[in-house]
Formats: sequence, structure tokens, C-alpha cells
Amino acid sequence: MVKTNKFEHVIQEKWCKGCEICVALCPKSVLALSGGKAIAEKPGDCIGCLLCEMRCPDFAIEVHGIEKNNSGSDLKEKFFSVPPEVEA
Repeated sequence: MVKTNKFEHVIQEKWCKGCEICVALCPKSVLALSGGKAIAEKPGDCIGCLLCEMRCPDFAIEVHGIEKNNSGSDLKEKFFSVPPEVEA
């Protein structure tokens, strides 16, 4: 079984308008503003709740789980993925 224990934040600076919604909603104070844009100041504290990603009005934030495979190397994979629809 692969276990997610760390998270990576992908922030599109061009899309971020610095509204601070993500900063205010983060329960672990992972995000902050720097130069008027959101940054992951403490990514090691992230619990993967995805509140920042879900509430960003500009879709500027993505949270990815960093998973380890059996050999111990990192695999980067989207934490929540939606499978394609299958017609019955």
C-alpha cells in the first residue's frame, strides 16, 4: 500500500491575485503572501485538506500528494483524481 505523507503546492503566479482566501482558510498556516502572491511557506505542515485548492476563486492552487513506492523513491501524483466517465 502506498501512503501519502507529504504534499506539494503548485501555485500559478499569473492567476493568483493575492486575495488571501487560501491563507485565511489554511488550518495549518501553510500558505502566506509574498510580493502579493500566495506561496507555500511551510509545505511540511500541510495535512492535504485541499481547502486552499477548492476555495481559490482563480484556480491558482493545486495540491499534489507526494507518495513513496516500495523502493522508497518519490512518486508525484494528484491527491484526488477523477476517473474518466465510462458509458454503460
